[in-house]
Amino acid sequence: MFCFSSQRGVARKALVAGVFFAASLTGMAVAQDAEVKPSDESGVATNPEEKITLDPIVILGKQEDATGPVGGSNNPPTVTGSKAPVYASEVPQSLTVLGKDDLQRFNADRVSEVLRYTPGVMMDVFGDDNDTDWMRIRGFQAEQNGVYLDNAQNLSFAFGSFYTDPYALERIEVLRGPSSALYGGSNPGGIANYVSKRPGARVREAVFKVDDAPAGSVALDIGDPLGDGKAYRVVGRFEGGDKYDDFNSGERVTFAPSFKFATKAGTEVTLLANAHFADEQHNGSTFLPYFGTVQGTSQFGFIDDDANFSDPDWDEYRRSQFSATGIVEHVLDNDFTFTGIGRVGVASIEESYWFPFGYAGFSATPTDNVGSLALIGFEHDTLTRTAQADLRYYGVVETGAISHDLLIGLDPRYYLLDETQASAIGANRVVNPFNPGTPVLGAPFQDARTSQLQVGLYVQDQIRFGDGWILTGNIRHDLVETHQDGAAGFHRDDSETSYRAAVAYEFSGGVTPYFSYSTSFNPLIVSSVNGVTEPEFGEQFELGMKMAPDHGRYYFNAAVFHIERQNVVVGIFPNQEQLGEVRSRGAELEGGYDFSGGLSLAVAATLLDVEVTKDSNAARIGNSPTLTPEYEITARADYAFQGFLDGLSLGAAVRHRGESFANDTNSLAVPTSTIFDVYGSYRLLEDTSVNLTAINIADRRYVTGCQTEFVCSYGSGREVSLALTHRW
Repeated sequence: MFCFSSQRGVARKALVAGVFFAASLTGMAVAQDAEVKPSDESGVATNPEEKITLDPIVILGKQEDATGPVGGSNNPPTVTGSKAPVYASEVPQSLTVLGKDDLQRFNADRVSEVLRYTPGVMMDVFGDDNDTDWMRIRGFQAEQNGVYLDNAQNLSFAFGSFYTDPYALERIEVLRGPSSALYGGSNPGGIANYVSKRPGARVREAVFKVDDAPAGSVALDIGDPLGDGKAYRVVGRFEGGDKYDDFNSGERVTFAPSFKFATKAGTEVTLLANAHFADEQHNGSTFLPYFGTVQGTSQFGFIDDDANFSDPDWDEYRRSQFSATGIVEHVLDNDFTFTGIGRVGVASIEESYWFPFGYAGFSATPTDNVGSLALIGFEHDTLTRTAQADLRYYGVVETGAISHDLLIGLDPRYYLLDETQASAIGANRVVNPFNPGTPVLGAPFQDARTSQLQVGLYVQDQIRFGDGWILTGNIRHDLVETHQDGAAGFHRDDSETSYRAAVAYEFSGGVTPYFSYSTSFNPLIVSSVNGVTEPEFGEQFELGMKMAPDHGRYYFNAAVFHIERQNVVVGIFPNQEQLGEVRSRGAELEGGYDFSGGLSLAVAATLLDVEVTKDSNAARIGNSPTLTPEYEITARADYAFQGFLDGLSLGAAVRHRGESFANDTNSLAVPTSTIFDVYGSYRLLEDTSVNLTAINIADRRYVTGCQTEFVCSYGSGREVSLALTHRW
């Protein structure tokens, strides 16, 4: 049991203690560098001039890299859901691990395009948005506090976020269900952990891509081992040209160098940097009214799904961000491992654009025969700074016939947001919606500095006994201090404990059933003056089964779950209350089979029943929240030809999304949609191949979802791209 005080300022003191703890443990990990040990089976040099050869680090008995390439394994090692390397089947929650093939299959430019075929995850929440990877997991919003990079949170609030280019990633791992017992403040639906490409093996790759927008991109991935435990890697990507809607164009670039070295005592240090810059305009397929997108109108039918109602001479989106990460890993003399990750980041985002809010006069239905929209001019200037660390000490303790995989960690993080927001509304409302021009903006309605400091201490014990039983227990306590300056400023302190308990059994054939209970909390950045006095909470019961036989041709994962989300903020600012409760329950499955002869199949399905169970407005109780489809089913098939056509592979995929509701009263519905994607690759030479994709090949006009009858979003139309990849 942890004993912490929740009084003001304790979190800041805990952060100082955390830094001291980090320095102490890091010192333990590298202190052995002071003396040079004799050469032994590990290959450590007997003198400083002798080369160092390091064996793979052995963690919890695993020899495989839990952050490297996934390869062809159906049960890869992972650190998501455990924070110590285990196999995916040993994580007692629903987990999907996506590797290089998944990231490259559809020539994806954004993470949202990669995750479309992942169970439990709803992407394209607000349609074909170029600058934000909107994401919901098990019915709950996840892009703000459910995105992690290398197991460290990329917290986002308002417009203060970090963008991740999927080309800089080795894998993406989605852990579903409440996970605060390991990760601290987050949503109850789950998290997505992005794993960076890291130095080590020799890499030589160049990718040249064009699409029919038209636009193009060039990407490079170059790395080498340098000997003596050193290696480097440089990843970069430039993208430029037009987008798929009117007058939308721009450029973006990502640059991600990394370097790794090993000390004489075997401490491995990895340094990662990531810079991203974008200068673009906004897409126009979101924030459109229900009538004119989901349902046609008698006056003009449907709004063009390529239309953009902003002004090309004023509209802009600019992002400049940089992060630097250090990872230290060392196996101590007692066979325990210390791993420390630290990251600092800064992001500057500036945006100016017109967005629709219904038809002229802010009406939900057309007020003239041409569909004149009411437009609101908006701009913001946002600066975000972050600093965080995650320090872990773990290893195996044997007590007779029982084995304990023990983990203790400290996780301090700091988030600072400096922002101004201004709009043109009311008297400054646009007069001509088809040529809006430059608005006259009012004084900023938001001019504030917001900070959140969170410090968490956590413990995990994964107990193994009886030739297959696995019991997992987690407990974590967090101190959170949230502060905001400005007209609506506030200060809040929170102190919360989170839990996970699970039981599983590993059968010899690769079948692992499990049952788990887990909790979450979300420290809201909302003032107590507005009726918000404590974080949101979530708890889940999950029953599942994982099937991944060693060297097998198939995998199959299934789970049923029940989540209760409490202390949900309801009402409209400033009249808000924490009277809301939402229940999410459902089932997920994913599976794949690799037939002999070149054919492989993969399927995923999500059944979701989300219901408001408590609200200050009694009329909402029993209804489903918006943007939560009842089900999603995806399937894809690949065929690799042999013989005369050896080197040719063709694939087809389908995404089917069920009905969702477009308003709180559930009187308006968004119908089902079925989208077909096709792709194919051909090996031109031994090291050169081309990949052709066509997303939404039928060019179907469809709506991904509506937040209200004023905010509906078109999905992507047909997008065709051709990528040439050369490795040497």
